[in-house]
Amino acid sequence: MHAHTRTHTNLVIEMVELRNDLFSEMIGLFEPKERTIRMWVDEAFEAFKSLFSSNDDFIKYINSIKNPKDAELLIKIGGFYLVAKKYQKESFIKLIMIVSVVEKIANKEMEFQEFYDWIEDQDNQIKELLSKAKTIDTNGFKEIIRVLKENYFQEFGSRRNVFAFFKEHLTQEDKIKLIRSIKTRRTDTVRGYSERMCKAVVGKIATIQEAQRKGFVVEEHFVPYCYDWSQCYFDYGQCSPDYGCLLKDDNSLLDNTIKKVVDDLYQMRSDFVHNATITPLNERDVVFTLGTSGRKPVLIELTVENLEDMFEKALKHYFDQLT
Repeated sequence: MHAHTRTHTNLVIEMVELRNDLFSEMIGLFEPKERTIRMWVDEAFEAFKSLFSSNDDFIKYINSIKNPKDAELLIKIGGFYLVAKKYQKESFIKLIMIVSVVEKIANKEMEFQEFYDWIEDQDNQIKELLSKAKTIDTNGFKEIIRVLKENYFQEFGSRRNVFAFFKEHLTQEDKIKLIRSIKTRRTDTVRGYSERMCKAVVGKIATIQEAQRKGFVVEEHFVPYCYDWSQCYFDYGQCSPDYGCLLKDDNSLLDNTIKKVVDDLYQMRSDFVHNATITPLNERDVVFTLGTSGRKPVLIELTVENLEDMFEKALKHYFDQLT
């Protein structure tokens, strides 16, 4: 790619030229195609300002993406995300729009189909399943539907795809931050205790009741899914990863726990779409917000700003792999 140079008095400005293979099938109707694409790029940059130092830096990044279709996807996502970030005030709508972006990335090569539309094109698969079935009774029919449903969700499993995106592209730090900010589990906690810190002083404590007898305060709190009273230092309603964190020690536990949290977020999205139920994210400078995920109460410390920051870094990590 080349750079255009504009000269002003005692000032030389080099403008990075945008690649010329984008939106090849597009036709400029009311204004030149190039001007429209450039406007889209400017909007995408506005959405992703936190990731790039300048518009030219963003254009260089677009130019570095190997497949022009992937570069187009980044630009399209940027325009959509800008609406969520800049013009949409309601946090639950922003959450839904971010989930929508992740779903688009997961299904970038195909348009989403409902199950009953998808199954219309599965004649060969249905014939194969019927040929393998020993009998077509009620149980046999249910088994065929189960297999078809599983195959459908392999292609269009939105919840599964959203989890895969966050698992693959969130940093470990952001995964832990997200896990600590969505709490649906309410249980007894032991204040100011963890075995790794206190064992040398008070000896090994086997139960919460024993901890209480030894003078530790036991209180019921909402906690992260991964909370273990004997291993996690807990004080003032919060666990303290700086004093040791099971998630940092065990990648399998981290993945299993982030899946539960992403499931809760996705359920909040589904509650709004399908059940007319609103659970907003937390507000800045507010300790927490109470809502529901499915039928579960949920304590939310995650703010829109937190979610946007995590999502933008994850999105950048995804596209970095395409350069």
